[in-house]
Amino acid sequence: MAQPDPAHPLTEFYLLVQQALDKAGCFALPALYASLQAPARRIYPEEAREYLRLAPQAGEGFVRLQAAVQMQVLYSSLQVAADGAPAALLLTEECTRSVTALQLLPPFVWEDPLPPLPDVPAALTLQLTVQDVEAIDADPAALGRRLVGSPAGKCWLTHPRAETFLAERVALLQRVYRR
Repeated sequence: MAQPDPAHPLTEFYLLVQQALDKAGCFALPALYASLQAPARRIYPEEAREYLRLAPQAGEGFVRLQAAVQMQVLYSSLQVAADGAPAALLLTEECTRSVTALQLLPPFVWEDPLPPLPDVPAALTLQLTVQDVEAIDADPAALGRRLVGSPAGKCWLTHPRAETFLAERVALLQRVYRR
C-alpha cells in the first residue's frame, strides 16, 4: 500500500484533519440541497446527472435532502494514489458503517489533476483557503478543529439521497413527457 508523499502540498492538511478527527470523534457535514435543472424536453436516465445540482445551502428551485449534521466517526483512513499523492480521507460512520470520502481542494490553481476519488456512495469536498495555509503554521490544532467541526467550505459531490432524488425526478419527467 502506498504511503503519503510528505512533499505533496496537501499531505500536511490531510494528516491534520485526520488527527483532529481522532481527537473530536465527529465531523461536521454540510446540509444537502438538490435541484434538477432539466431542459424542457424528455431526458433519459443516463443523461440526467448532467442536470443535477448539489449545494450546501438553499437556493431557488433547490430541495433540502439533509440538514447539516455531526457525523460520529468510527475511524478514518487516508487513500493515497500510487505516486503518494493523497486522494481522499475515507470517513466511516459509527452506527451505519457507511463510508464518506472527503477530498481537500487546494486554495490556488493546481496544474496537476487531483487523484480520482475512491468509489464510495457519498463524497464531499472541503475547499481550503489561503488563510488555512497561513494557519497551519501558526495554530494547527485550531485549524484542525475548525476544518473538522464546521460545515463551512464543504460541498457534496455525491450522496445516496441525491441519487434517490434524481431517480424520482427523472421518473416524474418521463411520465410528463410520455403524453
